[in-house]
This record gives sequence, C-alpha cells and structure tokens, in this order.
Amino acid sequence: MPSNSDVSEAASLIVPVSPNWLTFLSGRGGIALSFVWGLAEGTLFFVVPDVFLSLVAAVSPRNVWRHILSTVCGAVCAGALMYVWAEHNPVNAHTAVASVPFIPQAMFEQVKTGYQRRGLVAVFLGPLSGIPYKIYAIEAPGSFGLAQFSAATAPARAWRFILVCLFFGAAASLLRRKWRKTPKQLAMIHGVAWILFYSLYWGRITLKWSH
Repeated sequence: MPSNSDVSEAASLIVPVSPNWLTFLSGRGGIALSFVWGLAEGTLFFVVPDVFLSLVAAVSPRNVWRHILSTVCGAVCAGALMYVWAEHNPVNAHTAVASVPFIPQAMFEQVKTGYQRRGLVAVFLGPLSGIPYKIYAIEAPGSFGLAQFSAATAPARAWRFILVCLFFGAAASLLRRKWRKTPKQLAMIHGVAWILFYSLYWGRITLKWSH
C-alpha cells in the first residue's frame, strides 16, 4: 500500500504545484497589490494598472475579476483624494500632476474642453485619447461634485481594465493551447508586449503633445 508521501508525489505530477510568484499573484497579495497600483496610478504614478491586471489575466484568468474590483476601489480612492486636493489647493495639485512624466500642459486644456462639451462622459473617453485619469480628477472641482465624480470613476475605469484582461486572457489561452507556453513564458511575453506598447505610447505622446 502506497504511503502518504507516495500519493503526494504522484498528485504533484498530475497537478503541478504553482510557483511562489504565481500563488502570490493570484491570491490576497496580488489583490492587495492591485488596490495599491490603482491608488498609485490614480495619484502620481505613471504606469497604468492594466500592466499588472493583464499579467494576472494571462496566468490566472479565473481570479482576475477580484483584482479588477480591487483596482477600481483603489482608483476611486485616488480620484477622491486628488479631487479634494485640487479643491483645496488647485495650484499645488496641478503642479504635482504636471511633474509626472509624459504629461504635457496641453492635456489639461483638453480635459477642460472635454468637460465643457461632454460633461462626465469625458472621463469615460479619457482612455481612448491616452490622457491619464489623474488629470480628470484635479480638473473636476467646480464642474462636478465629489459624489458625482466618484460615482463616474468606477465604470469609467473598469471598462478598460475588463477589455484589457479579456484580450490578454484570450491571447494567453491561445498560447497555452497551441504552443504549450508555461506561466513563466507567458509572463515574459507579457513583459515584452508592455515594453513595446509603452515605447510606442510615450513616443506618440512626445510627438503629439510637443506641438
């Protein structure tokens, strides 16, 4: 009769034990990091939470919905903080956000114009133009109340996170099925994809907003 250790060893061959990084990523640690990333990017950090969320979607797609919710909560908190800051000290808030890499002054003017023409719908359209959410947050006081802005933040931030995760999840699923890619290989491909994306994005921002 096989011992417990023999059974455990056989089971590990059928269901490989997840690497530590993968366990962290899909568990509470990853969910907490999602919140922190959403909070940081909504304030003064310049790399979008999509980078982390898409990694979770690629290697642990069943758990990513929790990470999306956590990121959205962080974004809502960030938006409220930036709103209150701009309401009480607009000059300092503007100076701080303007010091974030790849945020030219012209973006602030476009956000103001967007609010005048489209109201809070402009927050939903921000990702399409590459304008960071933090600018919408500091330009909102005087046009919308905090409750209004916070209520719009959740769906305005969530729709892009969901689409990005669906895309990376589907791509990773294809890579797993056709080319037997491991989680580590998927993570490497994910990293290269985002490096290429940001190289093109920052280059585009520099060219578009430098005139």
